[in-house]
Amino acid sequence: MRLSATPYGRRRPGQMPDPVWWAGYLVLALWAQEMSGGFDFLTPGLLVCLQTGRWWTVGWMTVLWTLVQEGIGNLAFGVAVLFYAGMFALFLLTKWLLEPENPLFILLFSLVLSVWAWAVLSGAISFQEIGARMHAPWPWIAKQWLAYVLFWGGMLIAYRRWGGHGRV
Repeated sequence: MRLSATPYGRRRPGQMPDPVWWAGYLVLALWAQEMSGGFDFLTPGLLVCLQTGRWWTVGWMTVLWTLVQEGIGNLAFGVAVLFYAGMFALFLLTKWLLEPENPLFILLFSLVLSVWAWAVLSGAISFQEIGARMHAPWPWIAKQWLAYVLFWGGMLIAYRRWGGHGRV
């Protein structure tokens, strides 16, 4: 499903080419992740691509995001792979309940995704017997949920306005 009637390969005024858009997104998301103390801001970019049906972009971004997440974290390799696999499965299952463009979908799916992120992280920490202690889950889940909702909603609006040109 395309978000505009602009023919493939043509840009509307003010649109950025996809490589420029996603490079800027990566920088902004990594900066936000660093400033927030480690909350995930990369995932909303994948969710925007899933909502807009940009499967090729989802594919290469998932590989890049996984390498970035695995590279900057101190957990064993595979945590990001498990998280993204679960995210895709949950997205494909839940998009049948509500239209992915629906704001209620964004709110509810962000909550489900925050709980899933907590489960993956706490499981990885306990399996690796890391001395780090996880805090109470609900405040962390609430903060991650808020980060997902705000960043996902903001990026979807921005992508509709300035991104979405061509196929990458």
